[in-house]
Amino acid sequence: MGVSSVYLMDVLAVSALLVTVHMWGPRAFSESRLRWFRLVAVILAAASAQAVYRGIEAGYPDPLKGGILGLYPLLGWFAATWFLTRPVHEPLRWRWVLYVPTCGVLVAWVVHTPVIAAASGLYLAIAAAFGVQMRYRGSSRLLLWTLTGAALLTALASKRGPLLAVVAAVSATALAGRTGRRRVIRWPVVSWTVVTLGVMILLAFSLSGRHLSDMPVVGGLMTRLSSSADLHTEAGANVGLRLEMWREALRMAWQEPVLGAGAGHPIDVVGFGPRANFANSGPHNSFVGYIYYLGWPAGLGFVLLVVATLRRTWRARRRPVAASWFGATVGVCVTAFTNVAFETTFIGLPSWLVLACAYALVGVDRDDEGENRADTGGPGRRKRLVAQRPAVQAGATGRSTARSPGAPTAGLPA
Repeated sequence: MGVSSVYLMDVLAVSALLVTVHMWGPRAFSESRLRWFRLVAVILAAASAQAVYRGIEAGYPDPLKGGILGLYPLLGWFAATWFLTRPVHEPLRWRWVLYVPTCGVLVAWVVHTPVIAAASGLYLAIAAAFGVQMRYRGSSRLLLWTLTGAALLTALASKRGPLLAVVAAVSATALAGRTGRRRVIRWPVVSWTVVTLGVMILLAFSLSGRHLSDMPVVGGLMTRLSSSADLHTEAGANVGLRLEMWREALRMAWQEPVLGAGAGHPIDVVGFGPRANFANSGPHNSFVGYIYYLGWPAGLGFVLLVVATLRRTWRARRRPVAASWFGATVGVCVTAFTNVAFETTFIGLPSWLVLACAYALVGVDRDDEGENRADTGGPGRRKRLVAQRPAVQAGATGRSTARSPGAPTAGLPA
């Protein structure tokens, strides 16, 4: 839910994996669709082990947290194997989980509990991606509920990154789903009535001369955006400090290009304005973080794995569920670019679960590739292919029934 003291997702996921080990364990090393994901996960685990050892030996702050860098990829691999053993219709029973992120934001608002905005934004982005798909199927409830949670989170936290993750997830899902429809796509975010109302409110505030901070819901965010270019403000200093941390992390990574700087190695940078110094911090970018802590080979393997997942889900975008997995992965990547999405608790595990399940459940079948090539063979050829193709039924969080659990998947994985 984004509350730092609640690791509910981590506890439930690990407990479920331990209870069901007899189901997914025998297939963990034999599942062909996960062979490249499995390889990268093992490499990251080995690199993380040596990085943690070096961090403890050097006395870096909190080096044991670096174990997450290698542990969560393994958990993602195990979870993906477990999902591949499940019937196609079973994930539909768990659709209620997608309503939990907004409930968490509502609870935090009612009890006045501070939330980690990056975590809540990540959860909302994942739910919004599947909400777009469900809207195409005739149900707008999840999408509207999730966007309500995103608006409430924006009003509470006034952070740029979480809202950007939600918008990116929704936009990516809509873009991926567009190619599978011959009609002009209807923008799935809000109706034209709500858009018109928002424009009218913005014009009213502009004409009245009132300050942007007085606007409901987005007032704090608009103020933060307007001051982002000023390095002497907290919002502007955040941007400058992040860029400086990324540059410093990549510079230090070249000093130990194979093994990395070691888990827990702090980055000391000097900024401007209210946040002049930022000591003992990580790079706040998961892609830079893996390169910095574990070295270039492990970091590039992680980047290639993310790219391969995006590629697989994009190639299978004609299936609505693939478009949702693509959008959810994009939301995870946006969070990872400005925060510690893959290397911390209660944010890292959902990120790895999305990446692993998207990689496993949405492969591109060889039959689909052959069908794409045959689309140029004329109307008669296409009619025969449609007649021969089995019926496809995709759920909101499952995979297509056109493929049996053991069927191999084509496409370059990494």
